[in-house]
Amino acid sequence: VVSTQSTGSSGINAEYGRLIEDEKVLCSPCADGTLNPIRKLVDSLPIKPNPEKSFLKLSIGDPSVFGNFDPPAEVKAAVRDALDTSCHGYEPAHGMISAREAIAQYYTTPSSPLTFEDVYITSGCSDALRIAMDCIGTPTKHILLPKPGFSLYQTIAGNRGIPVKFYNVIPEKNWEIDLEELESLIDDNTAAILVTNPSNPCGSAFSVSHQMEILALAE
Repeated sequence: VVSTQSTGSSGINAEYGRLIEDEKVLCSPCADGTLNPIRKLVDSLPIKPNPEKSFLKLSIGDPSVFGNFDPPAEVKAAVRDALDTSCHGYEPAHGMISAREAIAQYYTTPSSPLTFEDVYITSGCSDALRIAMDCIGTPTKHILLPKPGFSLYQTIAGNRGIPVKFYNVIPEKNWEIDLEELESLIDDNTAAILVTNPSNPCGSAFSVSHQMEILALAE
């Protein structure tokens, strides 16, 4: 087990890792910069459920764990058919062409036409976030993240050595972005602005007019 307690960016830049005294294992900058704020909080909570009351879990975003959102019968049948007929070999890392063509056909519009070459299939949203940040972020270019926001954004950025800055969302305005503050954070070293809509964890959805304001600011 390798400890990943952060020693600060200055320590990483100066030593490119550190020696764990007990095990004599060199901790990489990648591991040293990785922090999951949710795990850090939840794993340390000393709370025990009251045995006399039902327990409502709000700490996980996967409703299927609790028996909700069962896959449609058509999806289950398609998976069974694929297992019976497929050669089970390696497919392209960014998705089968037939699947990418189907996605492109579903989402294409006259004003924004898509082909399969515009589609990249990932292993869930977390994998999509990692790939996007790998393509956009660098150690000298920061990404702007919402606060509050999904904690995995910061975890992935820290793992990649990508600096981040946080912009606020306003509770009194249905969690819209504080555009004035956002603009103040943008400079020549801004690689991207990450916008979550609908919001996680706030659950709000931006109006079309607010989305256009964000786009105008980004341009």
